[in-house]
Amino acid sequence: MTRTTRLRRWATGGAALALAVSLAACGSDDDDGGGDSQATETSASETAGAGDVDAFCEASVDLEAAFSQGPPIDETAPPEEQQAALEEFGATLEPLLAEVEETAPEEIADAVTTGTETVREALTTGDPSATEGPEFQQADDDIDEFMLAECGFEAIEATGVDYEYEGLPDEVPAGIVAVTFHNEGTEMHEIGIARINDDVTMPVEELLAQPEEQVFSSIELRGITYAMPGESETTFLRLDEGRYGAACFIPQGTTSLETMGMGAPHHTLGMFAEFTAA
Repeated sequence: MTRTTRLRRWATGGAALALAVSLAACGSDDDDGGGDSQATETSASETAGAGDVDAFCEASVDLEAAFSQGPPIDETAPPEEQQAALEEFGATLEPLLAEVEETAPEEIADAVTTGTETVREALTTGDPSATEGPEFQQADDDIDEFMLAECGFEAIEATGVDYEYEGLPDEVPAGIVAVTFHNEGTEMHEIGIARINDDVTMPVEELLAQPEEQVFSSIELRGITYAMPGESETTFLRLDEGRYGAACFIPQGTTSLETMGMGAPHHTLGMFAEFTAA
């Protein structure tokens, strides 16, 4: 699997976890998956609900940023090494998970508990199935709805069609931005947002046409979210001042996570954009 393929799999929030842990799970015969990971040491139900909206909002953004980077899994490594990398990723996430739980306001505490417990389970077992279920997805939606209403972040919307973005502004305020992505196309689409390095001057279209290693050495990934046809998803990103690119790496013909297309990446068909944060 190429780095480009891994990039499009690193959606934010629960989707990121579901897809990331599947990289390790697909090559492992160990159902226990190292269940003594640090991720099992904290009980979410004992810590959620202390209540501090501002701290919760900041902690949630930090957690989402960590998810967007994904675990350092080498899919060519032996299964035990893949599982070890996943557990290490879980240990890195644990303080962030705990912070989200400890600061969760009462009205969102149950959803937070559902989310964090499911994340820990998936990280320690290597089984992402729980993050794909309706209970986790509802919790994820409830948390997004709360954050959009209460966190006071700048909110922008973008629409994906076959094959371009519509509505993405040319300039957004620097800081934390809530990006809600609507998929009005007939295929699965994503919006992956990366800051372009200050010493890179070529337009996004030209940059995306470069060899893969050059592309990824020229950007810093800030976040990804994807949506099925007719659905919407929100991601929360920290954007410092600079130039940003948005692109969809999903291959043409993809209609679901289980049915990946064999066509060209959507960005080669015109699904990319550029904007600045100032």
